[in-house]
Amino acid sequence: MKAFFQTRLKQHQKRMMRYMKYVFNDHFVLVMTFLLGGIGFYYSNWLKTVTPGYTWGKFFVLIIWVAALHIGRFVSLAQPADQIFLLPKEKQMRSYLSAAFNYSCIFPFFILFFITAFTMPLVVVSTGNSFATFFFYLLSLWGLKISHLEIERMSIFQDMKKARQNAYFLWVIFTLIILGISIWFQPILGTIIAAMQSVLFYKLCWQSMNVSLDWQAMIEKEQDRLHRIYQFINLFTDVPEISTKIKRRKSFDFLLGRISFSQANTYLYLYARRMLRGSEYSGLYLRLVVLGGLFLYFVGERWFALGIGMLFIYLIGFQLLPLYQQFQYVPLTKLYPIKGRQKLSAMQKLIGVLLLFCALVFAVVTMFALNQWSDRFIVVGGYLLMVLFFVWGYLPYRIKKLND
Repeated sequence: MKAFFQTRLKQHQKRMMRYMKYVFNDHFVLVMTFLLGGIGFYYSNWLKTVTPGYTWGKFFVLIIWVAALHIGRFVSLAQPADQIFLLPKEKQMRSYLSAAFNYSCIFPFFILFFITAFTMPLVVVSTGNSFATFFFYLLSLWGLKISHLEIERMSIFQDMKKARQNAYFLWVIFTLIILGISIWFQPILGTIIAAMQSVLFYKLCWQSMNVSLDWQAMIEKEQDRLHRIYQFINLFTDVPEISTKIKRRKSFDFLLGRISFSQANTYLYLYARRMLRGSEYSGLYLRLVVLGGLFLYFVGERWFALGIGMLFIYLIGFQLLPLYQQFQYVPLTKLYPIKGRQKLSAMQKLIGVLLLFCALVFAVVTMFALNQWSDRFIVVGGYLLMVLFFVWGYLPYRIKKLND
């Protein structure tokens, strides 16, 4: 069964690698480089203002680490047909699940590595420990994450709901105690206790497990995990594995009613209706606007606020470009006598309105973040110029490339 899991794993990785080239494109790398660079710059400047022994810094680190321990889920790679075809192999599934568990521990380790490295300067300033304690903190967190994955694996067995709740409650207590000892007292002692508790959870949640698999729960959890991954990938490219959800959203009918019913507005109505009622585009738009607003709220420097806002306006517009091809294969749009350039005009109107609203939200947030009126006018003017450039400059260029 271990070989069977490795076969599935190769298929899964091959499928993910096919999508990764669309996710890690030039635009995504540019945005992440800019954001991480800006965050690192402000983080570095803030640390210079922190006095040694900063008490609240320890609590900040504790909260970040506890939240980081919830990143990464148990990867079973179970498929809907397994509850029929693999049912006779249930006794051999323990070796399959062991291989799945080993694989599930890899991704969280790298996440914890980067998060621990990011928080170490604050740890050093707050605790007075040296950077050499990084490895003890990392091992403590990894031991706690392994126990968390043991609890996740336990939940795919029958009648384990109450036991899982108790195990999770015990895990939270251990987590707070171990991280508290590591941060406030001795990192080495915290690492030793973390290793002991990981052995304890292994015996409680796996070695003593003698109940049957809950096939339906295992499949549902894996499908939910994959759905979250595909939702993220769907921000960058079409994903056949994810189905589009259309919602009525009657409350937004007044917006569609503002578009006059004429032949000149055919595509504008179609695009606006798709934008409002399609969960992927409307959800993407709202998430990026909120995320950009949150970033700008904590930025008090003029040029960085200008760069962040313009970058998010560009990113939002770029992610909405696939709307252009939504009705490409609808027969009625081919039969109806509509001029070809109407599609471009409709996209410019719709994306122009959406980006103007985004710029307005960013401008309001910037008014609170910046103190000087001169800085505010410069930033707001930059946002408006970015909207004009994208709608009347970049958008026609991209659509021309799509048509070619």
